[in-house]
Amino acid sequence: MAGLSEGDPVAVVPQFLQTDYGTYGDHVVVPASAVAPRPAEVDPVRAAAVWMAYITAYGPLVESRRVRPGGHVLITAASSSVGLAAIQIARHVGAIPIATTRGPGKRQRLLEAGAAHVIVTDEEDLPARIEEFTGGEGVRPAFDPVAGPGVETLAQGIAPGGFLVVYGALDPRPTPLPKARSFPALNSSTYTLFETPRTPSACAARSRSSTRASAPAPSTPSSTAPSTSRTRRGAPLHGRERAGRQDRRHRHPRGWGLLSPLAPPAGR
Repeated sequence: MAGLSEGDPVAVVPQFLQTDYGTYGDHVVVPASAVAPRPAEVDPVRAAAVWMAYITAYGPLVESRRVRPGGHVLITAASSSVGLAAIQIARHVGAIPIATTRGPGKRQRLLEAGAAHVIVTDEEDLPARIEEFTGGEGVRPAFDPVAGPGVETLAQGIAPGGFLVVYGALDPRPTPLPKARSFPALNSSTYTLFETPRTPSACAARSRSSTRASAPAPSTPSSTAPSTSRTRRGAPLHGRERAGRQDRRHRHPRGWGLLSPLAPPAGR
């Protein structure tokens, strides 16, 4: 495989279903496009933990160009692994992350994780607090894994021309389109993890940049994170490649550097 030699440490990007390529084992066979060089200072556990959450947030927030410096982004269910990654990515590009959580117990932890503001949805009026935090402008993207009828409440806090991105379905109830009063100012879409890493050109760019970027700080491993391994003779790294959607106008491959959590604001 170009750029790698036998024994080099690597990480596996979540580019495929584990029913297609199993990764729980001492030796695995995966598509070459899903392999990225792992910096020596990044241990295997950390390398396995970061890709799943950070790519899920990176695609709809950064590659889509929905999050920009100085803009506000609403991150619901923010204490999840993807929510925490979204907070760090928003801060990385200079945006202002507004996190939501249902109860007050996680407020301080989310502030320490880098959220500029935290809204406790069981106690506070979500649209009113968004209006307060954004000076009446609203958030440009709302990044939501909950779905269900609550999207109509989220829509009330989104700025004209903004985006509602639903990437999960924690609420099993049907998810309506926001009421007609939100149109045509509101854009809504869904997103799945594979839309970003299944694009071979994007994976290649990340692999090239990963050896030049800094190592990430520790992150909580996910039970679904792919394994990390070393290349070895007799286990060729090849397989099916499935192209997903991408925005070719914007390419921002920062490799491991993008995955480096930023320090929280002073006093948080």
